[in-house]
Amino acid sequence: MSDELSSSHVDLFHDGLRGPELRSLYREMWRLGWPAFVSQLLQSVVMIISRTIVGQLGEQAYNSVNIGVQVFILIMTVIAAVGVGATALVAQAWGAGDKARAGRVMQQSVIFGTGLSVVIGLAAVPLTTWLYRVLGADAATAAQGEVFLHWMLLAMPLMAPGFFLAAALRGAGDTRTPMLVGLVMGGLSVFFSWAFILGRAGFPAMGVKGAALAIDASFLAFTLIIAVVYLLNRTILPARREGWKPDWKTGAALFRIGAPSAGEWLSFQLGFLVYIFVIYRYGHAPVAGYFTGITILALAQTPGFGIQGAVTTMVGQALGAKKFDYAESVFRRCTSAGMWVCAAMGVLMIGASYSPLLPLSFSELSAKALQHTRVYILLTAFAMPFMGIAFTQAGGLRGAGDTVWPFIATTLGVYGGRVAAAFLLVTLFPPPAGSVAPAIDIFWVWSTMFLDFFIRIAVMGLRVRSGRWKTVKV
Repeated sequence: MSDELSSSHVDLFHDGLRGPELRSLYREMWRLGWPAFVSQLLQSVVMIISRTIVGQLGEQAYNSVNIGVQVFILIMTVIAAVGVGATALVAQAWGAGDKARAGRVMQQSVIFGTGLSVVIGLAAVPLTTWLYRVLGADAATAAQGEVFLHWMLLAMPLMAPGFFLAAALRGAGDTRTPMLVGLVMGGLSVFFSWAFILGRAGFPAMGVKGAALAIDASFLAFTLIIAVVYLLNRTILPARREGWKPDWKTGAALFRIGAPSAGEWLSFQLGFLVYIFVIYRYGHAPVAGYFTGITILALAQTPGFGIQGAVTTMVGQALGAKKFDYAESVFRRCTSAGMWVCAAMGVLMIGASYSPLLPLSFSELSAKALQHTRVYILLTAFAMPFMGIAFTQAGGLRGAGDTVWPFIATTLGVYGGRVAAAFLLVTLFPPPAGSVAPAIDIFWVWSTMFLDFFIRIAVMGLRVRSGRWKTVKV
């Protein structure tokens, strides 16, 4: 493979990688990807169990927690930008053989990321009720959601250090440590949800507040455990006692790379909150069906996210080592793998939509809400191959530090595709007399996801093909 930087266009479909080199690429993808896959799978299973427990409180409480989770994720996206910068910078430093710089980047990501979480968490607390009302939630749902979000936001500084340490470890190629600690966190999350929400194991029943405290306690455990493992020098990044003070140059690099990713995820989450506003026009049942559907989707997406994380590290390390042709091959081969793996998960989703486990797992939901869940799952199953392509393209560009283009692609896809088309449909087919729900079926509103992914794939595909991502300065 050539180590010379070429400015020519990248062939998206062909390369000279064969035999041992190709097998080595797939082995590395698997080595990095399977722990990330297991971590995502665990998070999704925990989410399903937790939402099943919350569902026992009724549809209103169920919706209040789910909206709260979406808002919390929206806020976390700004903070997570530092993690993207950390993964990219650590990966490139590691690929270049500069382990000392990789360690310094990790330290700075913890310092700046935790500081940012304190500021944003405190600033967001007074806005919780307003956010629920803007999204169209009724007074009772907003009141329950406010309690949930307050406890989530106040715990953000306790979650942040572990998050950024894990991001740096993944950039260095250690995806197993975050996975193993995540297994402990997942088990604790399920136990705390069962105990705090329903009042088990000697704890009082705290309902929606208990759901937030369960998440807070499990994330705090994650932070404490991964910090202890690092300080005992049991990770790939050597423990450092010195250097725990702000380095503004490294901090600026973290934010320069991470800011577009923050914009991307912020744009994505805001778009989906607007999307929920449209769905709310159809009533509580479609909203509950949608949230249940994306819970199942989160489970099905886990292999795609595993490959995405692997691609981020592999592209970053390849560019750090100046193996430019190899970085191109990572894009080609892993994008294909992501597409086929997600397509296979789509087939499993179709089976899940007709499985008796669906009504058993969400027994507190109405029959109408479960029917909406099935429709959403079936539509999403056919979109899975396109998700796999988009996830892998975005992961590779982030590893290169080229985070602006995933931001552009996501914004155009979500707003120019999904949200704009959904609003157009409900505008062209207004509610009939005596009804508040638009005349067009919710099926067509959910189908706008296809336009979203087609736009993202086209925009990021053009960027990958240009080859300019290989020259981005980090």
